Amino acid sequence: MKHSHGSIEIITGSMFSGKTEELIRRLRRARIARQSIQVFKPVIDNRYASEKVKSHAGTEFEATPVARAAEVLPLVRPDTTVVALDEAQFFEPEIAEVCRALAARGVRVIVAGLDQDFRGEPFGSMPQLVSLAEHVDKLHAICAVCGNEASRTQRLINGEPAQYDDPVVVVGASELYEARCREHHLVPRRPTPSTSQPPALQPAQPGQPEMLAGVLISEAQLQARIRELGDAISRDYAGRSVLLLCILRGGVLFLTDLMRQLSVLHTLDFMAISSYDPGVRRSSGQVRIALDVSQNIEGQHVLVIEDIVDTGHTIAAVLDLLATRRPASLKICTLLDKAERREVQVPIDYVGFTIPNHFVVGYGLDVDEYYRNLPYIGVVKEGFVFHP
Repeated sequence: MKHSHGSIEIITGSMFSGKTEELIRRLRRARIARQSIQVFKPVIDNRYASEKVKSHAGTEFEATPVARAAEVLPLVRPDTTVVALDEAQFFEPEIAEVCRALAARGVRVIVAGLDQDFRGEPFGSMPQLVSLAEHVDKLHAICAVCGNEASRTQRLINGEPAQYDDPVVVVGASELYEARCREHHLVPRRPTPSTSQPPALQPAQPGQPEMLAGVLISEAQLQARIRELGDAISRDYAGRSVLLLCILRGGVLFLTDLMRQLSVLHTLDFMAISSYDPGVRRSSGQVRIALDVSQNIEGQHVLVIEDIVDTGHTIAAVLDLLATRRPASLKICTLLDKAERREVQVPIDYVGFTIPNHFVVGYGLDVDEYYRNLPYIGVVKEGFVFHP
């Protein structure tokens, strides 16, 4: 029996939420109603039988594996009334047009797939499929940590949360994944974007130092962004102690405000490094270590606190040195990222603000060791010569 009109149904949610179980339930009901059914799955999903879709609970239904979305339409028989697609997140974007074409033929299309990848970000073509569907059901699992409703998939590698820059597609058995709620879903090394981008340079005001061209980031903007960074760091290091390794001297003000926003246990240490010469407004790229860490960092989770990263030479030298001392993890948090000046690519995990290529001063940054006390970030006039 052909449907009078086609439709698209989406079954989505995290792993272990019962998506495939629900897909098979609908297919069995369609079979009872004597509908003609075809089921397709991506060949990448080979966890169970290659020609079956199978739920974690063990129920299964025969299926045809296909390598590409474009293979589906030619394989659909003229008398087919129900087409099901499992693990749809693994298909290319063309799968959306395939579903649209089938629905236009009067076919009932049932799609099951993850709405989010292990990072908690939209997965493949699922967002587009959801927008095309007449019916969408989002299922939930049980959080493996707290037992509350779970909507995210946690990937684990050797028992630890997978890092943000790990591959998105790694199909594995249950021991590689578990369901988590928002609070307990962890993605180490997730980039923290500059959500509080500074506005256009505000002209200097009476009473401000004469060398200022203007204010780039206000005191209020600084403190609001530092609160956001503190929340992100606290989430990522939940249940662990972190060593805050501050780069002297510019990072001190940032460190003291940031640590007050942390809810995780932390200790402090310091390094003194310079790549600027007195009176010079650009990093020389020549790194000098004047003060080294005072403790053994082996096995510790180390978060380097920087005031600014521009060429990348300084922080790259720090990372190279610290990595030889075998910390458990090593990350960077910088208040300012002068990305357009980058000469050495370095992994920055937490960024306060991405700024243009200006020479900046204030909130720990200096002009020949002066003006670190300014509560905002200002821009020094081009060509200004400071005479204390």
